Amino acid sequence: MGTYVMGIDVGTTGTKAMVFDVTGALIGKGYREYTLSEPRPNWVEIGAAFLERITFEAVKDAVADSGVDPGEIAAIGFSVQRSTFTLVDENLTAIDDKFYVWLDSRAESVMEELNAKISPERRSEITGLPGANIYAIDKLYWIMKNEPQTYAKTRYLATVECYMQRAFGADTFAVEISNGTVTGLFDVRTLDWNKEVAEKLGFDMAKFPPLVKPGEVVGTVTAEVARKTGLAAGTKIVAGSGDQQCGAMGAGVIRDGAMSLTIGTYGQLTIGLAKPDFPALYGLMMPTTPALGVFQMEGAQVSGAVCYRWLRDTLCAEEIAEGEARGVDPYILMTEKYIRKSPPGSNGVLFYSALFGSGYPTWDTNATGMFLGLRSTHTKADMVRAVMEGVTLEARNILESALATGVKAEKVITVTGGASKSAEWCQIIADVLNLKVRTLNVPDATVLAAAGLAAMGAGIYRSLDEIVEKMVHFGETYDPIPANAAVYTRSFAVYKAAYEGLKGAGVFAKLAELRA
Repeated sequence: MGTYVMGIDVGTTGTKAMVFDVTGALIGKGYREYTLSEPRPNWVEIGAAFLERITFEAVKDAVADSGVDPGEIAAIGFSVQRSTFTLVDENLTAIDDKFYVWLDSRAESVMEELNAKISPERRSEITGLPGANIYAIDKLYWIMKNEPQTYAKTRYLATVECYMQRAFGADTFAVEISNGTVTGLFDVRTLDWNKEVAEKLGFDMAKFPPLVKPGEVVGTVTAEVARKTGLAAGTKIVAGSGDQQCGAMGAGVIRDGAMSLTIGTYGQLTIGLAKPDFPALYGLMMPTTPALGVFQMEGAQVSGAVCYRWLRDTLCAEEIAEGEARGVDPYILMTEKYIRKSPPGSNGVLFYSALFGSGYPTWDTNATGMFLGLRSTHTKADMVRAVMEGVTLEARNILESALATGVKAEKVITVTGGASKSAEWCQIIADVLNLKVRTLNVPDATVLAAAGLAAMGAGIYRSLDEIVEKMVHFGETYDPIPANAAVYTRSFAVYKAAYEGLKGAGVFAKLAELRA
């Protein structure tokens, strides 16, 4: 049996691959960043063949960086962006060579019709998901109505892990169950495709693939893929989970009341919930964890750290160029030059973090990003810090709304994703949420959990509890600073009022008309 395992996270804007030993120590890593395609307003796609190639490259880099004998890597496991899917034909080839990314909101035009056939409340009761337009169910309905020729050619709807498992050599074309619960097509009680949803919307259930459990071996790496990736032929391919389930698992959220916050491209507040009252939690996402039948309450932040990346790409070209010249991450330069030079509260500048609309609790596709309070005395440092704070204020909005449902949570929160790598951002999180923050020795919790599931598939570990005990290790902690927390409480009141005022005046809807 091999000594190492690999986790592969096929994310929204990049793919990470990491080799770990069985104690969770990082041995080698590879990363490939990519840009999504937006061929029309509200359409978000990425090429299927491109995503496959970029994933192979990230894996090859990780194997090389690890320096280990590829034959010692016992298994690979996947963490993937959820509710992103492609449609494949009879040859299991992606139709039109594209994935429909979860950020895509083209289905807004059919939501009224879809809701008339099965209400958002009924869908939520069945699926554990709110009635937003970002899920596979909505885009599949749009395709069936607007591109019937594509729907007719479809053999299967394929989630990202379904497609990638097959690309690496899986024997079966199958959707992993916990990731499947975020398509909007599953029954969270039976953990299977739901007949009522399919029949009311006119879907052919034969187009929904077979299912596999997280941690289940689905095949082995082929000789051809071994040449492209540096893996050994015969390496076990293990079904993983959705990225947010993996992120929570990699943060140790496997018990009732445990809490984590992921601030990545997509933001997510997660609270472990052993016995959810689904109707009472309408508006929240309630997928199963990789421990099937145990759930996690998720408050979705559609526009997370993607806002900070947008800031980097749009306003910090100088830092990008300097970083390339010096071999320094531009985010580090942004912290040194801006974050540390503006005080908590950014001198009164607020950023409303909705570049892709808002998630829980408002679920407003038309909401937009905004800078508020700008005066001639404000600096670039205030604007940069305001974006970091704005993303975090939205996380507070999610947390307060979730706790208002009666859900109980612990007083410590584990932070994962890109924000956890920044001491300044971690302190902002502690101050904004007024909670103790802890980080992880391996910030990329999604990749670690995928590797842990690979270890379970390889027979190294027997349960999620054992994976977390052996592989998840906590790092730095941050306590809230009372004076800063008071500043952010005032900022948060303005943050919420800004949205409510503009929403009430119809400004977001009017802006959407201007964009169209």
